[in-house]
Amino acid sequence: MYKFFFRFVVATITILTANLLTNAISAYLVSYKNHFRPVVFTFLGMGIIIVIFYPLFMKLEDLLKYLSTKVVKSGNSAAGKYLGLFLTFLLALLVLFYFYAKMWYHIDFLKVLFNGTIRSYM
Repeated sequence: MYKFFFRFVVATITILTANLLTNAISAYLVSYKNHFRPVVFTFLGMGIIIVIFYPLFMKLEDLLKYLSTKVVKSGNSAAGKYLGLFLTFLLALLVLFYFYAKMWYHIDFLKVLFNGTIRSYM
């Protein structure tokens, strides 16, 4: 049972982190679209995406699985097997939530949380 949850946690953290990184790179690339004509930028953008993302995807999955596994195992040793896994997963989701809210809505979740204005965003 523990192995199933461990794999689920590592896969979830890996998928969300990889998606966050690729979206950030794509958004940065698209920010230059007004500097070129649409057809030229589309071809250039597609080429740059292949040049950047192909090696990134080849290495990123292995690297993120390794890092996720290390983080989860360190949480296990600090708080016990099941509680450590749960707390590590919760912490990783909160960190990823912060960056997704920042990227999608330009919301500083920590500021909103500590100012007490979180109800206006729910």
